[in-house]
Amino acid sequence: MSTIAETLAEFADRFSYDAVPAEVRHRAKHLILDGTGVALASSTRDFAAPTVKSLATLGAGDSRVIGFADGLPLRDAVLANGVLIHGLDFDDTHLLGTVHATSSCFPTALGVGVALGKAGRDVLAAYVLCMETAARLGTVAKGELVQLGFHPTGVIAAFACALIAGRLYGLDREQLTMAQAIVLSMAAGAREYSSDASGTKRIHPGWAGACGITAAVLARGGTTGPRTCYEGRFGLYATHLRPDVVTPDLAAATRALGTAWETLQVAIKPYPVGRSEEH
Repeated sequence: MSTIAETLAEFADRFSYDAVPAEVRHRAKHLILDGTGVALASSTRDFAAPTVKSLATLGAGDSRVIGFADGLPLRDAVLANGVLIHGLDFDDTHLLGTVHATSSCFPTALGVGVALGKAGRDVLAAYVLCMETAARLGTVAKGELVQLGFHPTGVIAAFACALIAGRLYGLDREQLTMAQAIVLSMAAGAREYSSDASGTKRIHPGWAGACGITAAVLARGGTTGPRTCYEGRFGLYATHLRPDVVTPDLAAATRALGTAWETLQVAIKPYPVGRSEEH
């Protein structure tokens, strides 16, 4: 029986632009436009320039940062664009998964896609694949990541970003499985920022993307990880959720992939507010 990572790798390997219904593609373009607009608005705020300038001290690069003239290395540009899209808390949210999906998925798909010279349809397909995966992995946690102090975007989205980075890099199914397995050791996002409204929350989406790219490249080079990264004894769900919350059949998170399109369920915010339902 396949592990969840293997099932997701198979889905990613056979995923294509043509497999995405027209209404999902239309919705995806709408969400990307919304995220880009939020990033442009963020680029004028006081946190934007210091973030980009700080990352620039690590080195120059050709990957673009939305609203800025100078480029950054790929992973730093993905991090910066994630900060910008999430920076005002106006970015979209998958309500059941409690994941700010676009702020991770779009910077990763755009950054890797442009770096590899991919066509726009390839970038859009990668974005949809990331949205579908992040939403479903977040949904299976039933919102409890938030209750236990984790920011789902930083934790969950890293796995989806590893998949789409690997897909764009042309990884085979085994390597795509390993990319998810490797990112288990990288995905992070603590909600202690809630205690004082500090700026670390903005970092999580782009950091998930940077982790996903790193994991994909390591997997391509032969690094291995636990293929039970989701359902294992020390996998994602066992370590990040209470035992009574873990869904008995975790594989259910992947069964409807490509049939019930979660991208259509992503909500655009009319106001810059968070959603945690903390109790």
